[in-house]
Formats: sequence, C-alpha cells, structure tokens
Amino acid sequence: MNMKNNSARRYGYRVITVLILLGLEFQVSGQDTFRFRLATDPPTLDPAQSTDTTSGAVVLKVFDGLVEFDPLTLEVVPAVAESFHVSEDGRIYTFHLRKGVSFHNGRPVVAEDIKYSLERTLDPQTKSPRTWVLNPIEGAREFTSGQADHVAGIRVVGESTVQLILTEPYAPFLAQLCMEAASLLPREECERWGDEFKSHPVGCGPFEFVEWQHDIRVVVKANPNYYGGVPRLKRVEFKVIPNEATAFEEYKAGGLDFLDQVPPGQLLRVRQQYPEDLHIWPYLSIYYIGFNHLEPPFRDNVLLRRAVNYAVDKEKICLAVKEGISFPARGILPPGIPGYNPGLEGYPYNPRKAGELLAEAGYPGGSGLPEITLWHNRDDRHRLIGECIQYYLGQIGIRIRLKNVEWAAYLEACEEGRPLLYRMGWVADYPDADNFLYILLHSSQAGSPGNYARYSNPEFDELVVRAQASTDPETRVALYRKAESIAVEDAAWLYVYYDREVALIKPFWENIILSPQGDFTIPLHVIRHKDGPPP
Repeated sequence: MNMKNNSARRYGYRVITVLILLGLEFQVSGQDTFRFRLATDPPTLDPAQSTDTTSGAVVLKVFDGLVEFDPLTLEVVPAVAESFHVSEDGRIYTFHLRKGVSFHNGRPVVAEDIKYSLERTLDPQTKSPRTWVLNPIEGAREFTSGQADHVAGIRVVGESTVQLILTEPYAPFLAQLCMEAASLLPREECERWGDEFKSHPVGCGPFEFVEWQHDIRVVVKANPNYYGGVPRLKRVEFKVIPNEATAFEEYKAGGLDFLDQVPPGQLLRVRQQYPEDLHIWPYLSIYYIGFNHLEPPFRDNVLLRRAVNYAVDKEKICLAVKEGISFPARGILPPGIPGYNPGLEGYPYNPRKAGELLAEAGYPGGSGLPEITLWHNRDDRHRLIGECIQYYLGQIGIRIRLKNVEWAAYLEACEEGRPLLYRMGWVADYPDADNFLYILLHSSQAGSPGNYARYSNPEFDELVVRAQASTDPETRVALYRKAESIAVEDAAWLYVYYDREVALIKPFWENIILSPQGDFTIPLHVIRHKDGPPP
C-alpha cells in the first residue's frame, strides 16, 4: 500500500527550520535508515525461542524459511524454497531450494541446513516453546522426547531438495512453516555461539544483525546478497522506548520513522495534526484476560468466570481506552479468520446477571472471595484497561489489585502459572482458526506460550484435533465453530476486544505494506524513501 504523496525535501526543510528557531538539537533521518519503535527489549533473537511480537519484529527481518506469507493476502508462497509440492494424500511435502541463497556468513544454503534447522527447534536441548510448529512431522515427538536420534520424517534428497513427511494429513502445516521456529540457520554459527546465538543471530533473511544494546536498540543492515533483491534500506534501527508518550515525542522530533502506538487519548488530536502519518488497518488479533484454571477461585467454577465476563462493559473500554478503534469480543476467533462466528452472543454487559452468578458461585456480593491480583506488562494502555476491569469487578464486590511487570519477567510468570488473572493478546501466526483454538486452549498446550490459562475440556480437544486432520474447509469451519462455542460457554477467558492496528509512519517513506498479521510482520526490505533513487 503506497503512502500519500508528499515532498520529503519540503517536509525536511520545514522541520529543520522549526528546530533551529527553537534552538533544539536535531538529527535528520537519512534516506537509507529506518527507525522502528519497540515497546520493550526483545526477550530473544533466536527464532527457536521467539514467541512474541517484539522478538518477531527483528527475527523476521534476519531469518527466512522455506516458505512465507504474502503480507497482504496471507497466502503461503515460496521463500528459500523455489517451489513445493504436496502429495495427494496430504502427507509428503517436497521442497526444491532456490539457487544462489546464502547465509549472512557467505555460505550457500543447502538441503542439509533444512534438516539441521528443524531438528534444532525440536531438539530437547534447545528447549524451544514452539516445537508444536513441527510436531506434525513423522518422528518429531519421538526426537523431542529423546526416543530417537533423528526426525524420521525429514529426508534430504540431494543438495537442493528436502521432503517433510507427516504422520497424518495436517491442514495448517504449510502455514506453520512460515513461522519463526521453522527459520533456516547455519549449523556452524549455532555451534559457535551456543546459548548466545540468541544475541548473535545469523540467518539468510534480507537484513544482517549488527548490534544489540539491551533496552536501547537493535540494529540490522541490508544483506547485499539477499536472494529477494538487495533491500532499499541500508539500515534499520529498532529503538526500545517503553513509554508511549516518550515514544510519541521522539516521533514528533524526527527520531522515529515508525511509531507502533498512539498514546491513550491522543487519537483525535493525531487525526487532525498528522492525517498523512496515521494508518489504521485490520488486525487478526484478540485481547483477553486469562483465568488460571488450575487454582482457586477460578478452578472448576464456571459460574464465577461467567460473572466476571458479564460484569465488564467491553463497549465502554473500546470507546474510552481504545478510542473506538477496537470492538467487543464475543468469542475467540477474530473477524478475518475462517470460522469466525458473527452469531456468537458472548457476554454482553449485564451487572445484574453478573451479581446473580457471583452469588450462585458461592460469593454473594463478593463475600468470602479474597482480593485477586490482575497481572499486566508495563504499558499505559494495559494499565488503563486493568483499571477499568478493576472498577467494573469492584461494582459487584470482586476486589482486584493490579500488578505491573516487565515483559520478559511477565512471560516467565505466565509460563509458570503464577497469575490468577493476567492480560494477554494474541496475533495470528497464521490465518487459521487452529492457531487460536489449538494453541491457546487445547489441553496439550497448557503452560506453553499460548494456553497460559491451563484450560482443559476433552470435548473441545477432540473437535480441534478432528479439524486439524480434515482437508475440507467447510468441515473444518463447522468443527472449529462448535469448539469455540464450548470454550465460550465455559468462559475460558474474559473476552475483551478484537483489535485494529494503528501506527504513525513518516510520509516520506513509500511501498509500506500493512499486513493484517500486525506491524511486526511489515516487510521492511521493500520500503524506500520517496526522494531516493528510482527502484
């Protein structure tokens, strides 16, 4: 999607003039450097460990896999693989590699690298939280559990061909190969750095790693030998600025080219003052508050979980905190995901019903219910949403305390199951209901970066697994809708809202493709400056 036309030179002169008149120091962005804001320091730059959008924003620029998503249509298209073929029975995937693809250290990519990279993710010593991405491959689970010394379903056929053989047909498999955990890595660099590979990544993507100053910035540079064409940007600087207001000021001063959030309460002002910079687009995501299903008071108490859902006015949260950008969630699957059910009623705001259910749950007016801590990571918007939920639940007698935690520590706490209530969002790794229902709620994923709620329902599990094995789209949609209705009836989460993406982008950049998977997936290697040389 091209940005609206504007003269970067005139824009630059105006900015410089104003800054000089104000006596301020300034730094003008070059035509080949793009400054991208990160709200927190990435937990890792190792694709086998990457489970969050902050890490993904960098990892997806440094690493490529066999296939990738078209950023607009989300169709699976070849990447390092020049072509691929799926057998009629849906079990054998054959990939033929492109010629001329090299890692950043200069070594050509060969079929053995695919075997090494996928087995590294599955290796129990790697301790990847994303082994599920590759579990459909025959022998993957046996390898991860230590029962085999290799993955039987990964076959190297010559120097440029590899076959991945599945245990049984699995509809989402190609899409899962687009994820970070299926990235290609050079064995020699992984062995050279060991555990520190997470801070010294080497891939075959459009950008090469330069440096990581923790809590300050991550810098990458153009890969001059990139098989997809040399990036127009010579350098990308991911600047870590946790505070939204501070990041907004940095953007206004010219220190950022891309701002991923507008500070709460500023959207109307931004619409008026920066109409050419502001972009709002569809986003395959959901924002929710998770319950800990293994601990009281939410364990085995569906009435209490339903009471919490009815007690919160999601409409007002969307208007007051999200300024009308988002809209209330009635279930799990967001619009745009096959299987989204517009007919779900969900839990509309009904404080009277919430109070009745709270009494039925054994806590009339909140009596006997201890104060509950709602955890959230450091972000003004998460804090405001937490305060709203604290207020609404307080109206029916549920006392809530907020706990603010740094992102990496927050993820660790969720994985360990410490929070009784926690805020979480999920963005589609791939545009399939499976990515929401299986990853976030199937009992086999309990405690993984997904099902932090430890939700478990055998009927739900069975429906989701049946949908995975079906290759008929209509059958899969019907199964996923039935499974979703079960999880909603169980009040597996407090369903808050479906989101849309909002970002500010300096208008002198063009060829920016805004993907419904989120700003962290934007292909930066195709961006160019309007005053730069012609493509």
